[in-house]
Amino acid sequence: MIRRVHLIESGGRGGVFNHTVEVAAGLHELGLDVVVHTADDCDAAPTSVTLCRCVIWHRTSPHRRVRQTRTSTRYLLRTLPHLHRQIGPQDVVHIQGLFALTPELISIARRRHATVVASPHNTFVRSNAPGGGRALRSALRDSDHVLVYSEADRQRLLDRGVANVERVPLTQWTPPPQPALVDRWRTELNPSAVKLALLPGQVRADKNPELFVRAVAQLPGWRGAVVGEDLGPGRRVDALIERTGAAVTTAYRYLSVDEFTALVAAADVVVAPYEVASQSGVLAVAARLGVPTAVAPCGGLGELATAVARDTGVTAISDAIALAHERGVKPADTTDAPGRFLAAYTAAQQGRTS
Repeated sequence: MIRRVHLIESGGRGGVFNHTVEVAAGLHELGLDVVVHTADDCDAAPTSVTLCRCVIWHRTSPHRRVRQTRTSTRYLLRTLPHLHRQIGPQDVVHIQGLFALTPELISIARRRHATVVASPHNTFVRSNAPGGGRALRSALRDSDHVLVYSEADRQRLLDRGVANVERVPLTQWTPPPQPALVDRWRTELNPSAVKLALLPGQVRADKNPELFVRAVAQLPGWRGAVVGEDLGPGRRVDALIERTGAAVTTAYRYLSVDEFTALVAAADVVVAPYEVASQSGVLAVAARLGVPTAVAPCGGLGELATAVARDTGVTAISDAIALAHERGVKPADTTDAPGRFLAAYTAAQQGRTS
């Protein structure tokens, strides 16, 4: 029997956090004792979710290495001893996302004889993720159960010899869009009230924002928008827009969950022309809001999308955007999502003790 579920999501922001608190809310409704261990400055969460803000990120430090050193040191000296006190032998520890100190976290859970479940969210490591390879190897090797969010990832890990892999729904906490915020986004991004294609979320090179700009430029009667925190390519994207005259607006900043939900609701099609992916929380949010999606043929994106481009060329992405608008939204598979997580936890616990 499960005494308590510890959902550990160290970042406190973005899609992995929103997924984690949605899982917590669903498990709470089933009557489980659930706590989310996360950052002290985390985003908003459903009121039913118990948050333990035990991770300090020192985000205000301007120097990345200093910030990382201070964060890791405090995690080792304060957070891990705290988790050691909180975790018990009948507990499930579900680690969400990739954090550099995942091996140490799993070691603490093992010492407390807890069941360990891992959801890396990505089965690859981005080049700018310090310690990501170490974290991913530990999550796949040392946990009792691995939960992934696409059939493509499940098959990939099975092919790599990873045992006890299961696919579960990528549910995201999606508060109802606020009409005033939706109207504000439409006014800002689409003043001419034509069809709007949106590339939302972190602006990264691997999400191919420049390909998105070129694809929208080929669609008469459409506007595009790239909105989210700029992690590098923003200047190149803006330069391309200026050079080509593409009808694309950019807005580079981090968005609260209410702002992000309203942004997605304001779009006619959400686009994910990524060059590498496992699955996408953005697609899950769009499906819940009834917004069609167009994606590149990459990872498990096609499992949630309305339309999948035939290749990663500009014309193929343009055609997929138009096709997604024509087809409408494809519902996400969230059937009994809390029950499926509980079943996975129970199987992991039973397998560990058998």
